Amino acid sequence: MKKLKLLVLSTVCIGFAHAQTADSTAKRNKFLDSLMIKTPYFGIKFGGFLRHDAAFDSRQVIGARESSVLLWPKDVVRDVDGKDINAAPNFQMLAIISRLSGTITGPDVMKAKTSGIFEAEFFGNTEASINEFRLRHAWIKLDWKKTQLGLGQYWNPMTVMDCYAGVVNFNTGAPFMPFNRNPQIRLTQKLGTKFNMIVAAVSQRDFSSNTEAYRNSALPAGHLQFQFKTAKFVAGIAGHVENLRPKTSGTIAPGVVKVSNERVTSLSSIAYAKIITKPVMIRAEAFVGQNASTFVMLGGFVGYTLPGGLETYQTMNTKSAWIDIVSNNKKIAPGIFFGYTQNDGTGSSVDGATVATYGLSSALGAVAAGAGKRTIAYMYRVSPRVEFLFNNFKFGFEIECTTAQWGDAENDGTVRNNKVMATNYRALFATTYTF
Repeated sequence: MKKLKLLVLSTVCIGFAHAQTADSTAKRNKFLDSLMIKTPYFGIKFGGFLRHDAAFDSRQVIGARESSVLLWPKDVVRDVDGKDINAAPNFQMLAIISRLSGTITGPDVMKAKTSGIFEAEFFGNTEASINEFRLRHAWIKLDWKKTQLGLGQYWNPMTVMDCYAGVVNFNTGAPFMPFNRNPQIRLTQKLGTKFNMIVAAVSQRDFSSNTEAYRNSALPAGHLQFQFKTAKFVAGIAGHVENLRPKTSGTIAPGVVKVSNERVTSLSSIAYAKIITKPVMIRAEAFVGQNASTFVMLGGFVGYTLPGGLETYQTMNTKSAWIDIVSNNKKIAPGIFFGYTQNDGTGSSVDGATVATYGLSSALGAVAAGAGKRTIAYMYRVSPRVEFLFNNFKFGFEIECTTAQWGDAENDGTVRNNKVMATNYRALFATTYTF
């Protein structure tokens, strides 16, 4: 009995001593922690994908990087026997769309959560640099409770990531939807639980045949957008304005050079919507704008030079609309895309003037103004597809039918005579391995 009491007493004493020691250790650790400078988490998570494309075209086409980004079929050009030179088919396999991305997190700044996105691919910046590494995104974000500030290079606000065509082709629906990435400063403000306002100042970099007109303007493009967004429905409207100064001087007579401050202003707008139902997702957009070559669409601006005068400018007008429907099946996802775009020219011209056309679409040979030149009047596309999904592996097959009406260009950039239809069928098989 005495031994039992002694054992119980010893156990109580040991437990008390242990509790005192644990309590002292906890207090000591808490005190030491208070003296230490805590380092916030900072890191980068890498991702991306490997992609292989095999594409067959029924005729010659105009696009980017050996036409991996298909834009429009080439004009009908007859040889001495009346045969279409551009009716020759084409085949290519490429892996240049493969990319590497990094999602960056860092310490808070001014009570804002900070993050960043870095993304690059092997697409190259020009046809001559195909296969070379090029920057896609370098995007810094500061997030407060109701406000987000973004700085760097990212999707143009007119390229709405909440509503874009999900086609297999890397053109992502261009030239029927705005497609561009730009250096910019963008402010997104929550106006409630479902409404957002986006204000941005945007410059031009990769998606232009010449950035000089944008830089000489000394003004960024301006953007304003309002968006309604829920888990299964998105809708929005946006407006975009640009003011360009194509040249700083002009020759008005032999040996006589004069400063030029002639400018061209363009206004563009979009309305878009996305709805997600149980069987399908539907996305659609309408575009009405000017100098749409800024967004890799039909359009641009025209320069008119009268004898003894400086070159003046008028913007070309473009209309476009598209709809994309895709299954929400997680294993086999069929879909179809419809698009239509129309070149409405400048609306007027200058009699007796020398005519020149500017913009990416002109540089790629799709739009022009003036006698002796050819241009696209309108174009439409139908592209059914099916994708087979296996976790991070995807096979995509798509038939893309694109038809363009070509004709002789008038001085205002429209078509009236010698109209022909050119159609290309692209069969595309794409394999994507995401990591």
